[in-house]
Amino acid sequence: MKKVMKTRDAVDSNHSSPMNSSNIKNILVVAAENSAENYAAQIVREFKRKETPPYSFHFFGVGGDKLAAQDFDIIIHNRELSVVGIIEVISSLRKLKRVMNTLYSTALELKTDAVILIDYPDFNLRLAKKFKKAGIRVYYYISPTVWAWRYSRVKTIKKYVDHLFIIFPFEIPIYVKENIPFTYTGHPLLPMITVTQSRESFRQKLNVPKDEILLTLLPGSRKSEVTFLLPTMLETVRRLMNEYKIHLFLLKAHNLEPGLLEMFLKQSPVPVNVIEQENGYNLMNASDIILSTCGTSNLEIAMLGVPFTAVYRVNKLSYLLGRKFVKINLYSIVNILTGKEVIKEWIQHEYTAENVLGELKRILDNPSVREEMKTEFKRIHEQLIQPHHPPEIIYEKIYSDLTR
Repeated sequence: MKKVMKTRDAVDSNHSSPMNSSNIKNILVVAAENSAENYAAQIVREFKRKETPPYSFHFFGVGGDKLAAQDFDIIIHNRELSVVGIIEVISSLRKLKRVMNTLYSTALELKTDAVILIDYPDFNLRLAKKFKKAGIRVYYYISPTVWAWRYSRVKTIKKYVDHLFIIFPFEIPIYVKENIPFTYTGHPLLPMITVTQSRESFRQKLNVPKDEILLTLLPGSRKSEVTFLLPTMLETVRRLMNEYKIHLFLLKAHNLEPGLLEMFLKQSPVPVNVIEQENGYNLMNASDIILSTCGTSNLEIAMLGVPFTAVYRVNKLSYLLGRKFVKINLYSIVNILTGKEVIKEWIQHEYTAENVLGELKRILDNPSVREEMKTEFKRIHEQLIQPHHPPEIIYEKIYSDLTR
């Protein structure tokens, strides 16, 4: 999907005011993943909300339907960048290079003032190099996880990123030590997590009785995640249903390819109710237990106080190649933030229906296990909360840089 856009020169030719050329700020945003798009949408809304003459801001780049609904010009739809794992990335290199070149040429055509790169480091750090060399100001939001693996990336960040926005407090000492300009924003998820219906009313809406179990599956927002994770999730729940009265729901990521979930669900004897993203927080909040991919969703679940277990699996060769670079033994951000295994995580060969089934039963059968999780989740919330929301902090910094 590509929209026809007015370049700054085209805008100038249609208006007589001499201020147009310098007062229209073109900002390219790369939000390649579901969570990144949510964060980008926050930033765009903040700029639109505070936009006052003489300056105006035009956003374009990589995004999805949420950004398109905010007058954001989609150059590349983010579903085209939905790859994960070293082997998957290598097999997609030609396409990724083509996307990169399209973004770069469009940025030059529009005389872009700044780029905001969100997460997705293997792609975005390469883009940062191209934009920095072109003299375009580079902002990076959601720092690459150098604390977990590939610490050498700090050299690339220092060389090609003008300003970094970080979301975890334990990242601060790293960038102070490396003398890299940064701002700590707190985590952007916290202000986003809102429930519009009570647990009881939403369960009634879904026809789930109080004394029966609502179990939710979160198989991820990428095709590769769904492919590697969902079949075992369904097999696990099939076995669980032999012992418990389960109402099974699946939260669908909005940028998944049409028909992908159906391909797996129609092969399973387990009845699954698919819920769209708009009701995601209501569904999570109403759940008794959640089986989730590792990722941003883990923090969302924790902030809602719902017991869960996390799983992950990638291509075997990707895992073997990447494992030697990993510096931590914990994968879920919930465990990383607490420094201990608050929730069980089942990674690669440990992710089996038998292992996950045992953990789900342990959680369901032990109130003390559930309460201990909820206590740790509250501590994480207290650790991450900030007086100002991240989009406000980001707006103030970028606006100041571009208008001074």
